[in-house]
Amino acid sequence: MKPTKFGVILLALLLAAMAMVPMVSAANSYDEQLNKWQDDHTIPVTKTMTEKYSDGILTVETSFTGKELTKRFGIDAFTLKNQMKISAEDAEKLMVNDTVKTSTSEVSGVFTAANDPPLAALSGYPIWLYAYSGGVYYQTGDPINMIWGGAYLSTIKNEMLEKGWYDNILEDTLYIYDGSWKADDGVAVTIARLNGGDHIRLFQLNTGEVVGAAHKDSLPPHHAVEFEWAEDRISAFYLDADDTMWHVYPDNTDLGNYVASPYNDGYATYIGYW
Repeated sequence: MKPTKFGVILLALLLAAMAMVPMVSAANSYDEQLNKWQDDHTIPVTKTMTEKYSDGILTVETSFTGKELTKRFGIDAFTLKNQMKISAEDAEKLMVNDTVKTSTSEVSGVFTAANDPPLAALSGYPIWLYAYSGGVYYQTGDPINMIWGGAYLSTIKNEMLEKGWYDNILEDTLYIYDGSWKADDGVAVTIARLNGGDHIRLFQLNTGEVVGAAHKDSLPPHHAVEFEWAEDRISAFYLDADDTMWHVYPDNTDLGNYVASPYNDGYATYIGYW
């Protein structure tokens, strides 16, 4: 019997649905692996932050301590130290007339050894940034939210520098894992961002692509106060009428790194150059 037109359409839809089931199942399985890795590496720690201003230098030291941290990695503390030269006037604004300020809180953090790297997203891209201390990496909560293809890192940076941004800035060095641990190459709206401002950390991948973690910094000591809107502002640099080689695809790639506050939707903007 010759199949009807309706029967052919129904058969095609059925075959398409059958093909989608394994793909959805694979994605769900990988998401479970990512979540399990996160859970297995999340431990309770005490976070202590000390800010000190002396002889024109603002020193910010952040330390994580805890029994589980020592048990897993054999270290008494995971410590990060950042120093910035600022004026006494700026220091007074930041320190609220204190020369030393200390805060302590109980938090949960994701820590891993150098030889126990994080998983990438299903799409193959790194997901989060990591700080480093004493052979251990700490997930900072800063998401990758931008991807470039078809252009050298220097070409990508030049678009920002042409807008008045700065290279060789003051920043903490953070890392991604891409077959090996790689340090960032940062660009920002000002060198020190004493009043806060946009900042992006860039990383060259083994594929030749470049990924970035775009954010807006707070006043020192810096932390991210925006992700999504910083991503949009930097994307706009590649939309100039004379930049015909650049092609911008907002929220194109699902990285699954949603952050509630400051908001990040979990999708990276993809910018191609051809």
